[in-house]
Amino acid sequence: MTVRKLIGSKGNFVPFIRSNSTIADVVEVLEADEAGALVVTDDERTILGIITEHDITRGLRRHGANVLTLPVADLMTRDVVTCDFRQPINSILELMHEHQIRHVPITENGELCGIINMLDLVRYRLDELDMEANALKDYVAGRA
Repeated sequence: MTVRKLIGSKGNFVPFIRSNSTIADVVEVLEADEAGALVVTDDERTILGIITEHDITRGLRRHGANVLTLPVADLMTRDVVTCDFRQPINSILELMHEHQIRHVPITENGELCGIINMLDLVRYRLDELDMEANALKDYVAGRA
């Protein structure tokens, strides 16, 4: 299965924040979108960075409560690991493992078109296992 099919089944909504926002803004959007990460973009196509709950936690440790007044650029990751939507699902798993990350923005021709997180992959795998189990049941029961 390709990333394109996974994006198609989960939807291509990408929680994002503009680069001129503060960390307080990030916290509000994370909560409103029930997200663990936001892509930083000013045009909803070009990835400038990514900011995660973990980035905010590290910022709190370094800056204390003042972290909320900092600009996104001070805490975001600028070197964002992405995956092309034509890649197989295993590519995302390999990227997540290799870079120890939980969110991977998806691109098409270099532009943002989705985001996959670890929970999306777990859901995909559970659905896959369910289909396999049902196929085996049907086979054993003579329905296949």
